Amino acid sequence: MKVSFVILFLAVFCYFFLSSGIQLPPQVFVVNSDPQLKNINGTWMYHNEEFNGYIVEKDSGVVSAKLPVLNGKENGIAYGWFKNGQKKYEFGYEDGNREGYHKSWYDNGTLAFCYFFHNDKYEGEQRTYYKSGHLWQSLNYVEGYEEGKQISKNDSGRVVNNFTIKNGKLYGVVGRFDCMSVHKE
Repeated sequence: MKVSFVILFLAVFCYFFLSSGIQLPPQVFVVNSDPQLKNINGTWMYHNEEFNGYIVEKDSGVVSAKLPVLNGKENGIAYGWFKNGQKKYEFGYEDGNREGYHKSWYDNGTLAFCYFFHNDKYEGEQRTYYKSGHLWQSLNYVEGYEEGKQISKNDSGRVVNNFTIKNGKLYGVVGRFDCMSVHKE
């Protein structure tokens, strides 16, 4: 029973993956410092031709980042790693545009941010975190513009900004800063 479920799951996954039109670049790796690799007006060129493969960054001889490129444009998931091998970031691209989730982590493994892009624009809730793991900001976007509830907190969880943007207009408390002390005597 378990084996047939796994086979069914893999079949469905492969069907959707292959039918989605997502193409992976060939297993060609070029180090980002190669002088033949150039980005000309948003198109990656290698030996004066559109590059197809992976642009890698190395730190002390170890791969620390990998960017997939197809037809000269970023395509797929780009990864970065800290020196200890722990994941540093994961960014999605489609035809040179940011697409899907972009996540980054601190060196302690805590999530630093989780953004979502559609057509190279922020879309939906964008969250940023302190190194402690506490929420710093929760901002909402529609087609690249702030829309809806926006909130910022300090590292102890106290709200420092809390407002709503609706049709480009700001509503609510933007922040609270005491400019001068008021004393009763």
